[in-house]
This record gives sequence, structure tokens and C-alpha cells, in this order.
Amino acid sequence: MLKDKFKIETLPITKDFLREKRYIDERGELVLLADGDEIRHITYFTLNPGKDFFRGGHFHRKKTEKFYVVSGKLNIHVVDVDTKEKDVIEIIAGQRVTIYPFCAHKFQAITESHVIEYYASAYDIDDDIRFTDF
Repeated sequence: MLKDKFKIETLPITKDFLREKRYIDERGELVLLADGDEIRHITYFTLNPGKDFFRGGHFHRKKTEKFYVVSGKLNIHVVDVDTKEKDVIEIIAGQRVTIYPFCAHKFQAITESHVIEYYASAYDIDDDIRFTDF
């Protein structure tokens, strides 16, 4: 099922000690994305609104990816490669999306957006499988 191929979480805003959280005060924002996880790949990207502006458009057989929305608002188009079930979900600043294997995905900005992508493996070109049936 498609809902088992991705997860969307809103990181809590708190002063309390948590391994993953947001903390906002007059100085700005601090985000703790991961504590104790192995991370071997980090990417930062921006995406501007536009009819044909996308990032992604693929799926992975092995890799699980995480995306944290620093600012902005995006639609994420997801497709379960096995069942062909599709959805489009709006995500906003402060949310993290986890994409599991065999979930095709692409991002389209609603507003100018800034995103951090990270995962536990090194980049593997053979695990980026192009997907166009969104």
C-alpha cells in the first residue's frame, strides 16, 4: 500500500531535550534532524514554483531517503511502484518526509522552498530508477 511507502512527520517545537526537534526563539531557529543516525549523504536544494519545475522523478530499490523542509510549501507526488497507487501531498516548513524503497517521488514547489535531503548510504547511480508515470 502507498501509505506504507512514505511517512510525513512534523518535528515538535520545544525547549525540551529531544533527539529530533525544532527550537525557535528570538535568535532564530535550531533544528535537530538526527542524533545517533548514520548519515553518509546530505544535499541541500531549493525549488521555485513553476509549472514544469520539479526535483526527483525516480524511485529506489534499496535506499530510504529523508527530506526536511526548511522553508516554503511543496507538493510531493508519490506513486507505489508495485501497486501504481498515486497521491499528491502538500508539505510545509518543519515537516520531514521519509521515502522508502519502491516509492516513486517528485517535488513541485507551491512557494519558494528550501529542503535538506539525507540518508545513510553513499549515492548509488544504479539505485536511481527514472519514473515518469506520475
